[in-house]
Amino acid sequence: MSFKQILLVITIAVVAVVMTACGSAVKGNPKIDDTVYGNGGMQVRKGNFVYFMNGFYGVDEITDKTNKDGKVVRGGIYRIELNDGALPVDEDGNVTGAVQIVSKITCYEFGGFYIYDNYIYYASPNNQKDKSGTLLKDRVDFYRCKIDGTDNKRIYTTESSYSSVQFNVTKFSKDAKSASTYLTILDGTNLISFEFSKGKNKGKTKIAEDVTGVAWSEISTYEYNQSATAFEKTVFFTQATADTNKISSYNLTTEETKVVVDNNTASFTLKGAVAGKLYYEKAQNGSTVFASNTLGTSFENSENIYYNNSYSNYFVVGGEQGDFEGGVIATNDNGTYFVKTGANGETSRITIASKKYNILFSNGSKVYVRESAVQIYVIDLTDTTFEAKAILGSSVEGKNDASKYVDFDGRFITYLASNKVDDTTTYYTHIVDLSQYDEADGYLDVFVGEYAKGEKPSTDDTDSE
Repeated sequence: MSFKQILLVITIAVVAVVMTACGSAVKGNPKIDDTVYGNGGMQVRKGNFVYFMNGFYGVDEITDKTNKDGKVVRGGIYRIELNDGALPVDEDGNVTGAVQIVSKITCYEFGGFYIYDNYIYYASPNNQKDKSGTLLKDRVDFYRCKIDGTDNKRIYTTESSYSSVQFNVTKFSKDAKSASTYLTILDGTNLISFEFSKGKNKGKTKIAEDVTGVAWSEISTYEYNQSATAFEKTVFFTQATADTNKISSYNLTTEETKVVVDNNTASFTLKGAVAGKLYYEKAQNGSTVFASNTLGTSFENSENIYYNNSYSNYFVVGGEQGDFEGGVIATNDNGTYFVKTGANGETSRITIASKKYNILFSNGSKVYVRESAVQIYVIDLTDTTFEAKAILGSSVEGKNDASKYVDFDGRFITYLASNKVDDTTTYYTHIVDLSQYDEADGYLDVFVGEYAKGEKPSTDDTDSE
């Protein structure tokens, strides 16, 4: 059997050769100063190693025996080592050398993980019961372990359900001599952070309470001890009372809180913090606008209005790449548009497609979108034709019905492919390598992990799920 590639035809999922850590330290790890790509998603690449969540485990499936450390296969964190920069695929199409690093459920309705230096930070469903015997699996446990799989320690358990939790992990230099890693969590309406320095947990800081929303810089690519701006070190959050609505900022390194804007006629919904701009919706006088703000000396004078509530969805395309300045991808039932503001503050809109796409992620001027549950296309915003080129074809089946089940690190697209055994469907991780393309067969697409007992598909099953 040849390795699986895709355009319109997908063959059966390949079977990986897997080794497990079994609680002992995994040998041969990336260097502490290797660059990290894709932090915060389903798959993170550090140096010559690719770390990934090995499939999806729904909360409804979880029992008190499901998420025990050392017993988890589907949903755990694994890694593979690239072979001369390529995925290690043998002559039969099997990925070789997959190693289990974390045996806890990490990929479910909530999730994502980060790698900084020699540590992995991840979230997992809580496995404790309350006094009545109810499993508290809706709560989130946050963990940190060493990159070799050892020293796995729980940091914090939320009081709220995962549906009311957000988190981010970043690392910054505090001064010329030291740097710290920060785990920031919105637990319901409580905003907290943990600081880690020189391998030690320095404890919890309560940033604010009665918080209604949060935004922070997502630093997906990290170079060892890279510098950071004051904006990147800042957590923005909203609070609302009967009399006023405000946006505040908190600097993780200085621990200083400031009020950015306090308004008794408008309400704000934070949407992102990208490339020095804070993005938000502002509802005022019966209308809603989407805006960005460079947070100059005057909040109002630093505001750029992108569009009003005639659009139903949007995605921030941040940063700069050559002559590409970025902007916002906006959608409604009639189409998909590229909206940006010029030097004079005027908004321009370019129609990308006469259909409504779901925006997944972007990389420079390239935007990755889906039309159906699984199909993925790429659109280059510098190409005036805005041609949508297929990456995943229509015959692929998987759990790609939300952007959190698809990930991208600039080279590898990671998604959850359907895996059917008898009448049971599970979801396991596949990686698409955008650097390996064949005109006849399309991009290299492989199953990369390990099947749990009873979930390995038959080798003579030709149904590509």
